[in-house]
Amino acid sequence: MTEELAVRLERLDAAAGPAAERFDAGGPLGRTAAVLPSAFNPPTHAHQHLLERALETFGISSAIALLTTRNVDKGLHGAPLADRVGMLLALGEAFPGLAVMAANQARIIDQAVALALLLPGVELDFVVGFDTLERLFAPRYYTDMEGELAPFFARHRILAANRGEVEAARVRKWLDANVARFRPRIEVLEIDEFPASLSSTQVREALRSDQDALHVAPAVRRYIEERGLYR
Repeated sequence: MTEELAVRLERLDAAAGPAAERFDAGGPLGRTAAVLPSAFNPPTHAHQHLLERALETFGISSAIALLTTRNVDKGLHGAPLADRVGMLLALGEAFPGLAVMAANQARIIDQAVALALLLPGVELDFVVGFDTLERLFAPRYYTDMEGELAPFFARHRILAANRGEVEAARVRKWLDANVARFRPRIEVLEIDEFPASLSSTQVREALRSDQDALHVAPAVRRYIEERGLYR
């Protein structure tokens, strides 16, 4: 199965324009969906908590874990992309209804275009942590930042979560100072302190030192062990 996933991901990455593909066998999505774009290297309890809290807080009907084949800042390290899809499919055991998708775009505004082509008629809200929020409003990633962000915010919301040392109050303060006319299209998503402190890096480091990966779902842990990832 991993080889088939790798071929599909390579084909997706090579597509000429923005493109996305779905990998789970779930049914049609609801009218609204929370999208969490991430490297999922590996997917942790924090990723699951972010999506579950988004659905609970804002009454969103579907959850999408969106693997990105490209990154605006980093190269690929850790688990191969096919195994990251495999881990997300395993996460579906603990998160029924989770849609697993991938897009070939690094910027959220381009991922939105790719998903809109795949999911016409579904309203998409993008869930981000503070570091991703800062990148979304970093001028270095745009030719005309405000002009490029305007069509994105006309169609989509951002759900900005507290993560790590950045509490919800600090997220709100940063938004009020930095996002200007787009502020009404950004909601603060408050998540619990413990999952907010978790990171994929912590899990990888625990596995490298032969510690148990306690902060991932059991099915994800089994997948990691069976594939010998991160060791």
